[in-house]
Amino acid sequence: MPGFFTHYIAGQKVYEALPANVKECIDKRKRVFDLGLQGPDFFNYFGAPLKGDPSLHRMAMMLHERSVDEWMSLIYRYIAKQEDADKEIILPYFYGYIIHYAIDCAVNPYILYRSGFVTPNAPLPERFGIYRKRISNAIDQTILKKYMDKTPSEVKVDDMFWVTYDELLEVCRMYPVNIKTVYGKDVSREEVIKAYQDMNAGMKKRIKPGLLKPITSIYEAFSKEFKKGFYTKTVYGPFEADIDFMNENHTEWLAAWDARYSYTESVDDLFQKGIANAIELVKLVFDSYNGGETTSVQAIHAIGGNSFMTGIAWNAPLLLKFYDIIFKKEEEELAPVLEKLASEAE
Repeated sequence: MPGFFTHYIAGQKVYEALPANVKECIDKRKRVFDLGLQGPDFFNYFGAPLKGDPSLHRMAMMLHERSVDEWMSLIYRYIAKQEDADKEIILPYFYGYIIHYAIDCAVNPYILYRSGFVTPNAPLPERFGIYRKRISNAIDQTILKKYMDKTPSEVKVDDMFWVTYDELLEVCRMYPVNIKTVYGKDVSREEVIKAYQDMNAGMKKRIKPGLLKPITSIYEAFSKEFKKGFYTKTVYGPFEADIDFMNENHTEWLAAWDARYSYTESVDDLFQKGIANAIELVKLVFDSYNGGETTSVQAIHAIGGNSFMTGIAWNAPLLLKFYDIIFKKEEEELAPVLEKLASEAE
């Protein structure tokens, strides 16, 4: 979250604001930097749409939900040990990854509150995941139109997301060991590579489905009914004009875990906040790797230990409390069903 285009555009905005010496480092492997902008989202695309692997998809959620202190620290130290030729590839990737993290931390709390989340004994909990993806798609298209004046169908994915196979091999080399070390999970480099390749192919199918377009509705219906929790809107397209996805009306919202404070920022406000934070983080990390005044400890501390999902330190099961779903019509239609399921659960 929030979306493919959102993260790409954030990366370009951060890049424009960086000092010349940082840009010079990124320019050596600009496409690898762009690859890093997608953060851990690529795991969601493994095998999609028809041969998805839930265990690989859960990697994306695991990397998003948990606090990143140990994960980011391990990546930082891994890069520091590499030869210069390998650092040239991995460092721009890490800068992009940090930007993804900053944007997610800023925007995801709003998305969580407006889409809901799985809670113990909640009726039809899969609807929350559906809502979250619908909001993310709407935000993604809106930001693409605002900042690039394009619709998804006008975009060439390879212009945003393409690296050489040797670069991909180098980036993916760090994932199996690091995931095993931090999370105790097994994933092969071949699976990581395939997830990235499937992301490239999957985005093209979502933008221009071609022969897949006639079966899109069938696939979505099947996914919604039989693969609950993995349903997604396969193709970018029109979204509900009467819903204020971007919170341009500055409607009050809460953090899903704390009702003591309320917020009124729009998604664009949060997006700009994430960009500003990312600029400072990238500059600090660059300084620490290049003999500046910033130490490695200071750089890691600056990145922090928040989770991509909540924007706060969160290393427990994601059991949140508060939400106000933005899809009012759907909730009204579901109300009798939800009430019946809730009564049966008591």
